[in-house]
Amino acid sequence: MGHSKTVSKAIGSVLIVAGVVLAGNPELVIDSPIPEDTFEAVERRVWWGALIGLGLLLWCHRQLRPWMPTVAAASAALLLGLLIARLIGIVLDGSVVRQWVYVGIEVVLLAASIAWFKRLSRGDAEPF
Repeated sequence: MGHSKTVSKAIGSVLIVAGVVLAGNPELVIDSPIPEDTFEAVERRVWWGALIGLGLLLWCHRQLRPWMPTVAAASAALLLGLLIARLIGIVLDGSVVRQWVYVGIEVVLLAASIAWFKRLSRGDAEPF
């Protein structure tokens, strides 16, 4: 079991670092011009947050069953990864109101996912 935990954390760490690097510089793998529209420039970075989220999930949550806590943990990890990548984009490309609306939506969904995970982990509540 200890070996599996170490491997999971190592793979998770690699995915987190790769996601942060690619969110910071997507041109490393995508050969397309940087959009002039600030919103689109940030959006090209956001999807690398899925790598960050997957890495966070592997790093923090290594069980599959029961399924519902795993789904809640996966949604929280992916939302956090997308949020991190979006904030990297806002810092590097600039801020527009629409991006901050998305940040707000992601924060609310993240809080709901975390609350859902905590309720399921305690075992005293039905899934939403």
